[in-house]
Amino acid sequence: MSENQSQALSQIIEQITGDHVYEKKGSRFFFKIYLNSQMSETPIESLELGVRAYNSLKRAGYSTIGELAESIASGTEISKIRNCGTKSCREIMEKLFLYQYSALPKEKRAKYILEVVQMNAERKN
Repeated sequence: MSENQSQALSQIIEQITGDHVYEKKGSRFFFKIYLNSQMSETPIESLELGVRAYNSLKRAGYSTIGELAESIASGTEISKIRNCGTKSCREIMEKLFLYQYSALPKEKRAKYILEVVQMNAERKN
């Protein structure tokens, strides 16, 4: 994920809640994935991943966001994918979050961010 996109993610959350989801480097980020039919059929190229993250997903057989999201929801850890290290995993999850956030209607975005912040706060404790 580019520096600008990472900053955008942090700014979105901070503007709405005043909280920081990432407090230390390498920390995990959790959120619920709400799939609709459009997202399910969208190719992973829409996430605009870096080369390493994209190639690792393609080699693992993921071609749509729906396949990736369903795999994550069923408990598959993307860190177990060949050549998908910590940075690539984090990039994939951040891009998936940003994609989902942008796909939500504007009136549902604030509630979704609050849900994400709460989920991550509970996991810290």
